[in-house]
This record gives sequence, structure tokens and C-alpha cells, in this order.
Amino acid sequence: MSASSAITINQTQQDIAARLPQADPPLSDDDADAEIVYAPAPGDRGTEVRVLLPNSPGGLGQKVAAVMGLDAQRELDDALRRFKQLLETGEIARSDGSPTGTDARAQRSQQPAQPSEAGQ
Repeated sequence: MSASSAITINQTQQDIAARLPQADPPLSDDDADAEIVYAPAPGDRGTEVRVLLPNSPGGLGQKVAAVMGLDAQRELDDALRRFKQLLETGEIARSDGSPTGTDARAQRSQQPAQPSEAGQ
């Protein structure tokens, strides 16, 4: 079974490739089998990045991984979302309700939003 995802980033292909080592795995992991394809986005709106992970678990292994927050598809979507934010805004958005961001494993233990210690 494979996992794939695509996202449009408002940057050139060269800028994206140069900052790829700053991305979260599996985008930055040299050992991963991730296949990354760049294409011009429609309407000259940056670059479309498509990622394919060919060896993600399927069947029962996929269901167990999803329950534990380790689903390859979810991790890939999270990594692409964070990478897009990093490239387009220079930071990864966080909130008081989810200070670790939109990580699938962390979402299971999220708390209602509370003012952070730094904000007081």
C-alpha cells in the first residue's frame, strides 16, 4: 500500500528543493523511499509538490498505526502542511490549544485552549 499527497506552495521549485532538508520526515529523511515530484502550479501560483511513499503498511497494520497516530498518510499530510507554512510564512503556526501543532499523535491528547505562560 502507498501513501501520497500533494500541496501547492507559493515558492519556486529551486527554493523548495533548497529548504527540503529543513522539513519534517518523511520529506527530509534520506533513508525514506519518498518520491518527490515538482510541477508548476496552475495559474502560475508557485509549485505543486507531490509526494509518494510506496511502502506504507496496509490492512491491519494500517489500522493499528492509525489508532496509535502513526498512520503514514496522516504523517505525510502533516509534514507537507508544516513545510508549506515554514516556506510561506517562515514559521509553523501553533496555538495555545495545540502547542505542538497539528501532529496526529499529539491531537489525541489536546487540551482546551488556555493562555500560555509566555502570554501572561
